[in-house]
Amino acid sequence: MSWDPRRLRPFATCAVLSAAFALLSACGSSVTSTTSTGSTSSSASASGAVVSSSGTALAGTVTLPSSCGAIPVSLISQYIGSVATTRSLGSTPNGVSCEFANANASSIVVVNIGQGTNAEFAGLRAGAAKDGRTVTSISGLGSTAFSISKNGVTRGVDALSAQDVVFSVSANLPLSQDESLIGQLMKLF
Repeated sequence: MSWDPRRLRPFATCAVLSAAFALLSACGSSVTSTTSTGSTSSSASASGAVVSSSGTALAGTVTLPSSCGAIPVSLISQYIGSVATTRSLGSTPNGVSCEFANANASSIVVVNIGQGTNAEFAGLRAGAAKDGRTVTSISGLGSTAFSISKNGVTRGVDALSAQDVVFSVSANLPLSQDESLIGQLMKLF
């Protein structure tokens, strides 16, 4: 297999999110795999309280996924075809970092969802704008959003919702599909 710099994006995303939000308590130290069937679903509220797998939460709280199984595989499949594997890229106290891949790993989507403030999101954006990467503002996606590119190739999209939930999608997909996936995730979480 030849070296593909896009495969490094999940690890860069994990490191940036860890530094910017302290979301990942053990970035990449605990990796588990499951097939696309048989995953269980549970969620946590933004306040950290566990809620039912039906996605219900107390009024005024945002429901965040607490496992990769809480993110519908059917949603990811719209972008990469049949999802063969789902991997957790690390546990987080207020969200998840998940990798979804098709059978031959020709299409991979990394989704990070967690709690974050405007200041933390600004730090995420500043960190993303290093090492030759370019960030470009995106309007109409959450309260603020940006894309990340390097050498003219989109590497991902990060967005902050009005409820202070950070969504990050890194994939070998066109920018419009990254944006669309985040928009759909925002409706769920």
